Amino acid sequence: MLRLANEHDFEWIAAMHPQWQPSSTSWVLDKKAFAIWQMAADECELLLIEVEESERGKGFGKMLMEHCHKELAAQGAKSFFLEVRVSNVAAIALYEKLGYEKIAERKKYYADGEDAVVMKRQ
Repeated sequence: MLRLANEHDFEWIAAMHPQWQPSSTSWVLDKKAFAIWQMAADECELLLIEVEESERGKGFGKMLMEHCHKELAAQGAKSFFLEVRVSNVAAIALYEKLGYEKIAERKKYYADGEDAVVMKRQ
């Protein structure tokens, strides 16, 4: 079941991603995947999306993204942004299938020095 995260999900999400902070803009999919968004005016930014390693490649990330787009658009979002590692070819392909376009690159964006691709969906 795909739904907004609640207090019962917080421990699981924090175990997957220790830097995570509770947020009402977090969605979970059957404790297989979660996504965290930040909305300002009519723009949304994907802060984090993660799929359990054993559940990858099953379409859960796509399902989660499509759901979030629909829900956030209903709240007034008109554009969506995200950053993704340049080496994450699978994620970039998924985002392009979902209508995202590469608009910029951020040099040494990640703590390990890897660059990020900035993508936008209108």
